[in-house]
Amino acid sequence: MKKMDGKTKNRLFIVMNLVLSFLTMIILLTIMGGILKKDEIYISRFLCISILVYAAYQILLFAVYKEKKDRIRIVVVGIIYIIAAILAYYCDRHYTIYYISTATVVFAMLVNQILKIDKKSQKKGFLITDILTVVICVLLIIAIFTNMTEENAHLIVLVAIFLMLLSTMRRILLPVIRFEKIKLFLSIIIKTHTIDVIIFLLAFIIAFSFLFPLVEESITNFWDGMWYSFAVITTIGFGDFAATSAVGRILTVILGIYGIVVVAIITSAIVNFYNEVSAKEKSKEIVD
Repeated sequence: MKKMDGKTKNRLFIVMNLVLSFLTMIILLTIMGGILKKDEIYISRFLCISILVYAAYQILLFAVYKEKKDRIRIVVVGIIYIIAAILAYYCDRHYTIYYISTATVVFAMLVNQILKIDKKSQKKGFLITDILTVVICVLLIIAIFTNMTEENAHLIVLVAIFLMLLSTMRRILLPVIRFEKIKLFLSIIIKTHTIDVIIFLLAFIIAFSFLFPLVEESITNFWDGMWYSFAVITTIGFGDFAATSAVGRILTVILGIYGIVVVAIITSAIVNFYNEVSAKEKSKEIVD
Protein backbone atom coordinates (compact mmCIF):
# COMPACT_ATOMS: atom_id res chain seq x y z
CA MET A 1 0.00 0.00 0.00
CA LYS A 2 1.32 3.41 -0.98
CA LYS A 3 2.24 5.60 2.00
CA MET A 4 0.14 8.75 2.38
CA ASP A 5 2.13 11.99 2.19
CA GLY A 6 1.84 14.79 4.76
CA LYS A 7 -0.33 17.14 2.63
CA THR A 8 -2.81 14.41 1.70
CA LYS A 9 -3.04 13.29 5.32
CA ASN A 10 -3.70 16.86 6.52
CA ARG A 11 -6.41 17.40 3.88
CA LEU A 12 -8.08 14.11 4.79
CA PHE A 13 -7.84 15.00 8.47
CA ILE A 14 -9.53 18.39 7.89
CA VAL A 15 -12.34 16.83 5.81
CA MET A 16 -12.94 14.17 8.48
CA ASN A 17 -13.14 16.83 11.19
CA LEU A 18 -15.48 19.01 9.11
CA VAL A 19 -17.89 16.09 8.67
CA LEU A 20 -17.58 15.20 12.37
CA SER A 21 -18.23 18.80 13.45
CA PHE A 22 -21.30 19.00 11.18
CA LEU A 23 -22.73 15.77 12.61
CA THR A 24 -21.99 16.92 16.18
CA MET A 25 -23.81 20.22 15.64
CA ILE A 26 -26.88 18.37 14.28
CA ILE A 27 -26.87 16.01 17.27
CA LEU A 28 -26.43 18.95 19.66
CA LEU A 29 -29.48 20.72 18.22
CA THR A 30 -31.45 17.46 18.23
CA ILE A 31 -30.67 16.83 21.92
CA MET A 32 -31.66 20.40 22.76
CA GLY A 33 -35.02 19.68 21.09
CA GLY A 34 -35.34 16.53 23.21
CA ILE A 35 -34.63 18.51 26.38
CA LEU A 36 -37.39 20.98 25.47
CA LYS A 37 -39.75 18.04 24.91
CA LYS A 38 -38.53 16.46 28.19
CA ASP A 39 -38.13 13.11 26.42
CA GLU A 40 -35.59 11.04 28.41
CA ILE A 41 -35.29 8.19 25.91
CA TYR A 42 -34.88 10.64 23.00
CA ILE A 43 -32.00 12.42 24.79
CA SER A 44 -30.17 9.27 25.88
CA ARG A 45 -30.39 7.64 22.42
CA PHE A 46 -28.97 10.67 20.62
CA LEU A 47 -26.24 11.04 23.25
CA CYS A 48 -25.39 7.40 22.55
CA ILE A 49 -25.34 8.09 18.79
CA SER A 50 -23.05 11.11 19.19
CA ILE A 51 -20.53 9.11 21.22
CA LEU A 52 -20.67 6.22 18.73
CA VAL A 53 -19.92 8.72 15.94
CA TYR A 54 -16.72 9.65 17.80
CA ALA A 55 -15.90 5.97 18.31
CA ALA A 56 -16.29 5.47 14.54
CA TYR A 57 -14.03 8.47 14.01
CA GLN A 58 -11.32 6.63 15.99
CA ILE A 59 -11.59 3.75 13.51
CA LEU A 60 -10.99 6.19 10.64
CA LEU A 61 -7.97 7.59 12.48
CA PHE A 62 -6.66 4.03 12.87
CA ALA A 63 -6.64 3.76 9.07
CA VAL A 64 -4.86 7.12 8.66
CA TYR A 65 -2.11 6.74 11.29
CA LYS A 66 0.54 4.05 10.77
CA GLU A 67 2.74 4.43 13.86
CA LYS A 68 2.25 1.79 16.55
CA LYS A 69 1.99 4.30 19.42
CA ASP A 70 -0.72 6.32 17.65
CA ARG A 71 -2.70 3.18 16.85
CA ILE A 72 -2.57 1.96 20.46
CA ARG A 73 -3.79 5.40 21.63
CA ILE A 74 -6.62 5.37 19.09
CA VAL A 75 -7.75 1.86 20.13
CA VAL A 76 -7.72 2.71 23.86
CA VAL A 77 -9.67 5.96 23.34
CA GLY A 78 -12.12 4.17 21.02
CA ILE A 79 -12.84 1.50 23.65
CA ILE A 80 -13.51 4.19 26.29
CA TYR A 81 -15.90 5.96 23.88
CA ILE A 82 -17.77 2.68 23.32
CA ILE A 83 -18.12 2.22 27.11
CA ALA A 84 -19.46 5.80 27.32
CA ALA A 85 -21.93 5.04 24.50
CA ILE A 86 -23.23 1.93 26.31
CA LEU A 87 -23.74 4.01 29.47
CA ALA A 88 -25.45 6.76 27.43
CA TYR A 89 -27.91 4.19 26.03
CA TYR A 90 -29.22 3.58 29.56
CA CYS A 91 -29.19 7.26 30.64
CA ASP A 92 -32.99 7.37 30.80
CA ARG A 93 -33.00 4.80 33.65
CA HIS A 94 -31.40 7.11 36.22
CA TYR A 95 -29.95 10.62 36.10
CA THR A 96 -26.66 9.46 37.71
CA ILE A 97 -25.79 7.59 34.51
CA TYR A 98 -25.86 10.92 32.63
CA TYR A 99 -22.96 12.06 34.79
CA ILE A 100 -21.02 8.81 34.55
CA SER A 101 -21.40 8.76 30.76
CA THR A 102 -20.27 12.39 30.43
CA ALA A 103 -17.34 11.82 32.80
CA THR A 104 -16.34 8.81 30.66
CA VAL A 105 -16.33 11.03 27.54
CA VAL A 106 -14.07 13.57 29.28
CA PHE A 107 -11.91 10.67 30.54
CA ALA A 108 -11.48 9.52 26.91
CA MET A 109 -10.24 13.03 26.04
CA LEU A 110 -7.93 12.94 29.08
CA VAL A 111 -6.41 9.58 28.11
CA ASN A 112 -6.02 10.72 24.49
CA GLN A 113 -4.15 13.84 25.61
CA ILE A 114 -1.88 11.99 28.07
CA LEU A 115 -0.91 9.39 25.46
CA LYS A 116 -0.19 12.17 22.92
CA ILE A 117 2.49 13.74 25.13
CA ASP A 118 5.89 12.63 23.83
CA LYS A 119 9.29 14.01 22.78
CA LYS A 120 7.85 15.32 19.50
CA SER A 121 5.27 17.47 21.30
CA GLN A 122 8.00 18.80 23.61
CA LYS A 123 10.17 19.78 20.63
CA LYS A 124 7.25 21.56 18.95
CA GLY A 125 6.53 23.55 22.11
CA PHE A 126 3.17 21.90 22.84
CA LEU A 127 4.11 20.49 26.28
CA ILE A 128 2.53 23.32 28.32
CA THR A 129 -0.61 23.20 26.18
CA ASP A 130 -0.86 19.41 26.63
CA ILE A 131 -0.38 19.61 30.40
CA LEU A 132 -2.99 22.37 30.67
CA THR A 133 -5.45 20.23 28.69
CA VAL A 134 -4.88 17.34 31.11
CA VAL A 135 -5.46 19.63 34.12
CA ILE A 136 -8.70 20.98 32.63
CA CYS A 137 -10.00 17.47 31.85
CA VAL A 138 -9.33 16.40 35.45
CA LEU A 139 -11.03 19.56 36.71
CA LEU A 140 -14.07 18.88 34.53
CA ILE A 141 -14.37 15.30 35.79
CA ILE A 142 -14.27 16.56 39.40
CA ALA A 143 -16.88 19.23 38.56
CA ILE A 144 -19.16 16.63 36.94
CA PHE A 145 -19.09 14.23 39.90
CA THR A 146 -19.60 16.99 42.49
CA ASN A 147 -22.83 18.22 40.87
CA MET A 148 -24.84 15.02 40.48
CA THR A 149 -28.36 16.40 40.83
CA GLU A 150 -31.43 15.50 38.80
CA GLU A 151 -31.95 19.18 37.94
CA ASN A 152 -28.60 19.42 36.10
CA ALA A 153 -28.76 15.97 34.43
CA HIS A 154 -29.81 17.23 30.99
CA LEU A 155 -27.39 20.14 31.18
CA ILE A 156 -24.45 17.76 31.58
CA VAL A 157 -25.43 16.08 28.30
CA LEU A 158 -25.11 19.41 26.48
CA VAL A 159 -21.72 19.93 28.15
CA ALA A 160 -20.53 16.54 26.86
CA ILE A 161 -21.59 17.25 23.26
CA PHE A 162 -20.21 20.79 23.43
CA LEU A 163 -16.81 19.48 24.58
CA MET A 164 -16.73 16.97 21.72
CA LEU A 165 -17.62 19.74 19.28
CA LEU A 166 -14.79 21.94 20.63
CA SER A 167 -12.30 19.09 20.29
CA THR A 168 -13.06 18.80 16.56
CA MET A 169 -13.46 22.51 15.78
CA ARG A 170 -9.97 23.31 17.08
CA ARG A 171 -8.51 20.90 14.51
CA ILE A 172 -10.16 22.52 11.48
CA LEU A 173 -9.27 26.13 12.27
CA LEU A 174 -6.24 25.82 10.03
CA PRO A 175 -5.71 28.34 7.21
CA VAL A 176 -7.68 26.59 4.46
CA ILE A 177 -9.07 29.80 2.94
CA ARG A 178 -7.11 31.45 0.14
CA PHE A 179 -7.65 35.03 1.29
CA GLU A 180 -4.17 36.22 2.23
CA LYS A 181 -5.02 38.33 5.29
CA ILE A 182 -7.34 35.72 6.82
CA LYS A 183 -4.72 33.06 6.16
CA LEU A 184 -2.06 35.21 7.82
CA PHE A 185 -4.28 35.89 10.85
CA LEU A 186 -5.06 32.19 11.28
CA SER A 187 -1.36 31.30 11.04
CA ILE A 188 -0.56 33.83 13.80
CA ILE A 189 -3.25 32.58 16.20
CA ILE A 190 -2.17 28.99 15.57
CA LYS A 191 1.52 29.77 16.20
CA THR A 192 0.70 31.70 19.40
CA HIS A 193 -1.72 28.96 20.60
CA THR A 194 -4.51 31.55 20.83
CA ILE A 195 -7.12 28.98 19.77
CA ASP A 196 -6.06 26.60 22.53
CA VAL A 197 -6.05 29.40 25.11
CA ILE A 198 -9.63 30.42 24.21
CA ILE A 199 -10.85 26.81 24.29
CA PHE A 200 -9.17 26.32 27.67
CA LEU A 201 -10.95 29.46 28.90
CA LEU A 202 -14.32 28.03 27.85
CA ALA A 203 -13.47 24.76 29.61
CA PHE A 204 -12.48 26.68 32.77
CA ILE A 205 -15.78 28.59 32.69
CA ILE A 206 -17.80 25.37 32.34
CA ALA A 207 -15.92 23.63 35.17
CA PHE A 208 -16.00 26.62 37.51
CA SER A 209 -19.70 27.22 36.80
CA PHE A 210 -20.36 23.79 38.29
CA LEU A 211 -18.00 24.34 41.24
CA PHE A 212 -19.13 27.82 42.35
CA PRO A 213 -22.63 26.68 43.48
CA LEU A 214 -20.97 24.14 45.80
CA VAL A 215 -18.90 26.69 47.71
CA GLU A 216 -20.95 29.90 47.46
CA GLU A 217 -24.38 30.40 49.04
CA SER A 218 -25.34 33.29 46.74
CA ILE A 219 -24.60 31.22 43.59
CA THR A 220 -27.30 28.56 43.53
CA ASN A 221 -27.06 26.98 40.07
CA PHE A 222 -24.93 26.47 36.96
CA TRP A 223 -26.26 29.53 35.12
CA ASP A 224 -25.52 31.83 38.06
CA GLY A 225 -22.01 30.36 38.11
CA MET A 226 -21.68 31.02 34.37
CA TRP A 227 -22.84 34.63 34.81
CA TYR A 228 -20.43 35.18 37.72
CA SER A 229 -17.54 33.65 35.70
CA PHE A 230 -18.32 36.01 32.80
CA ALA A 231 -18.30 39.01 35.16
CA VAL A 232 -14.92 37.95 36.61
CA ILE A 233 -13.25 37.32 33.23
CA THR A 234 -14.46 40.56 31.67
CA THR A 235 -13.61 42.45 34.92
CA ILE A 236 -17.06 44.09 34.75
CA GLY A 237 -18.06 43.10 38.28
CA PHE A 238 -21.84 43.62 38.32
CA GLY A 239 -22.01 43.03 42.08
CA ASP A 240 -25.04 40.72 42.02
CA PHE A 241 -22.81 37.81 43.11
CA ALA A 242 -19.69 37.82 45.26
CA ALA A 243 -17.25 35.15 46.45
CA THR A 244 -17.19 34.94 50.25
CA SER A 245 -15.73 31.49 50.94
CA ALA A 246 -11.99 30.74 50.81
CA VAL A 247 -12.37 28.18 48.00
CA GLY A 248 -14.64 30.51 46.01
CA ARG A 249 -12.14 33.35 46.27
CA ILE A 250 -9.28 31.09 45.16
CA LEU A 251 -11.30 29.96 42.11
CA THR A 252 -12.16 33.61 41.37
CA VAL A 253 -8.47 34.61 41.50
CA ILE A 254 -7.51 31.75 39.15
CA LEU A 255 -10.27 32.66 36.69
CA GLY A 256 -9.45 36.38 36.88
CA ILE A 257 -5.72 35.86 36.25
CA TYR A 258 -6.39 33.48 33.37
CA GLY A 259 -8.84 36.01 31.90
CA ILE A 260 -6.13 38.69 31.94
CA VAL A 261 -3.70 36.28 30.23
CA VAL A 262 -6.29 35.51 27.52
CA VAL A 263 -6.87 39.22 26.83
CA ALA A 264 -3.09 39.81 26.63
CA ILE A 265 -2.56 36.89 24.22
CA ILE A 266 -5.47 37.91 21.96
CA THR A 267 -4.20 41.51 21.94
CA SER A 268 -0.67 40.39 21.01
CA ALA A 269 -2.06 38.19 18.21
CA ILE A 270 -3.99 41.16 16.75
CA VAL A 271 -0.92 43.44 17.05
CA ASN A 272 1.28 40.80 15.35
CA PHE A 273 -1.30 40.49 12.59
CA TYR A 274 -1.28 44.22 11.81
CA ASN A 275 2.53 44.32 12.01
CA GLU A 276 2.79 41.43 9.54
CA VAL A 277 0.27 43.03 7.18
CA SER A 278 2.03 46.42 7.24
CA ALA A 279 5.44 44.75 6.75
CA LYS A 280 4.16 42.82 3.71
CA GLU A 281 2.57 45.93 2.23
CA LYS A 282 5.84 47.87 2.65
CA SER A 283 7.84 45.06 1.01
CA LYS A 284 5.42 45.10 -1.94
CA GLU A 285 5.83 48.86 -2.31
CA ILE A 286 9.63 48.48 -2.35
CA VAL A 287 9.42 45.76 -5.00
CA ASP A 288 7.08 47.88 -7.15
